Amino acid sequence: MPRDISSVRLNRLNDLLRFFREKESVPRADLFSQLPYTQPRTLERDLAYLREQFHVQISYDFRRKAYVLKNPGTFVLRMALEEREALALASGLEMVRHFLPHLGEPCHQVWEKLRTMVPSPLARSAEHLARSAVVSLPVSTMDPGHFDAILEAMRRRRVLEARYASPYSHPVEERSYVLSPWGVYFRAHAWYLWAWSHGAEEERTFRVSRFRKVEPSSTPYVPPPEDSGVGDFADGAWYAQGGREGRDVAVRIAPPLSLVVAETRWHTTQSLEAAEDGSVTLRACVPSLDEVAHWILASAPFAEAREPRELREMVRGLAETAGALHRDPVDGKDATKTDGGDGPRRRGFPPGDGGASGEAFGPEEGSGA
Repeated sequence: MPRDISSVRLNRLNDLLRFFREKESVPRADLFSQLPYTQPRTLERDLAYLREQFHVQISYDFRRKAYVLKNPGTFVLRMALEEREALALASGLEMVRHFLPHLGEPCHQVWEKLRTMVPSPLARSAEHLARSAVVSLPVSTMDPGHFDAILEAMRRRRVLEARYASPYSHPVEERSYVLSPWGVYFRAHAWYLWAWSHGAEEERTFRVSRFRKVEPSSTPYVPPPEDSGVGDFADGAWYAQGGREGRDVAVRIAPPLSLVVAETRWHTTQSLEAAEDGSVTLRACVPSLDEVAHWILASAPFAEAREPRELREMVRGLAETAGALHRDPVDGKDATKTDGGDGPRRRGFPPGDGGASGEAFGPEEGSGA
């Protein structure tokens, strides 16, 4: 910004350009009635200054009898932010850096530009508060190029040819897909793609970190359903596998975990029924019984699958497999014995509340990936 500009003129230019950005066209009379202009010469000087110094393209449309802003140029508007608004910006950028690590440097650059537009004490306060409240969720590593290619394909409504590595086969198998990408969402600790699979002729979910190749395709694009967006699809997930159709489940949770479970909204359709013994029954409609079964096992021994029977059988099968893995001693010691005082109530729980932690295994591609 030129050094010879006064603070009075800077404020006037700021108000002038903000006025232009808010309207498609601005009659000359409005500039004099709503901005601090009293002389036509002053207005013309400011317009010329913006054109010459900041490459702002403002022209007069004789047909409309009004000025029109065609290009805002490089002039940086000064914003009047409240403290909570500045905190929201700083905190939001920190969260973007966490969930999209490859955008860390651009986020830093954005804040460096924004902080010059607010008073220094306010900027320092927002930076301090943003660093004091952090998100510590793990985030799966992914190829930034693949993520950007997916976003670009969604923007341009283009089809993608992809190679996808499924971890649910040994050795790991790479499969080819032709996909119309509909949306991306973050659940548990990873980014997921909601897309139409041209080969399977149905919608599927793919974990972005498992793509090995993503390239544009000339195949005609299949648009997403008009009655559902990616937010609706993602909200249907228990962990990661989204969906619009679901199965009714009922899970009984005993104390003390019942108190912990009641503090969190695990699903958009959930309801809780409290019992006199301190337990609660959680009911929801979910697209994947498998994810609920893993959640119940992670919450053992306080969670019990009540409905449907298929869910009970899945939990029993997982528990039997886990039990078989832990039946024999490890390094000559009996792994079923503890050193003592807490007993089996806390066994296997991490520090804190234990169980029901929300950790996801991630859906297998097919019904989802």
